[in-house]
Amino acid sequence: MKRVIALVALAIALSGCASLAVRPCDSVGTRDSKYAARFFLGIITLGISEAGIQNEQLIEAREGWRFCPPPVPVAWQGPPPAMGPPRTPGTLVNATTWTVNVYLDVEPAIAGIPPILTLRPGESRQLGLIAGPHRIVAKPTTEIATGAAPAKRYERQIQIDQRDRSFRLQISEGDFK
Repeated sequence: MKRVIALVALAIALSGCASLAVRPCDSVGTRDSKYAARFFLGIITLGISEAGIQNEQLIEAREGWRFCPPPVPVAWQGPPPAMGPPRTPGTLVNATTWTVNVYLDVEPAIAGIPPILTLRPGESRQLGLIAGPHRIVAKPTTEIATGAAPAKRYERQIQIDQRDRSFRLQISEGDFK
């Protein structure tokens, strides 16, 4: 009797294996449910069901996923619009022994204006600037150990030409006044 029940359960399980084939058009929830069902079905059938499911997936892949709707053609829209004026890439290098806050085209003394960058000692960062004049100000941050920051300030006016390919700006302790 046990043998008959096992064979009937095996026959039912194997006949439904094809529906557990994962297709590219399945939603995330459907796909996850199929994987969970396949796991437990594989345990019950000692892996025999997995062979049937993989065979069904292979057949469907060869036939172009017959149970999936055809893909909707996407109209060509051309390149995306430009994101403003072109920018010149450059590198800011902190050659000091302090962590510095870097401000671009703003006065750092005005309350509430955050720095555009914070550079740790020896750190460098990429920055893209549009052509034209720019004012760069760097101020050392307050050190946690001493609770004080050097009262110095780095300030430099630079001109970016649209023909420039790149720039490099190194902030050194000797440049602070």
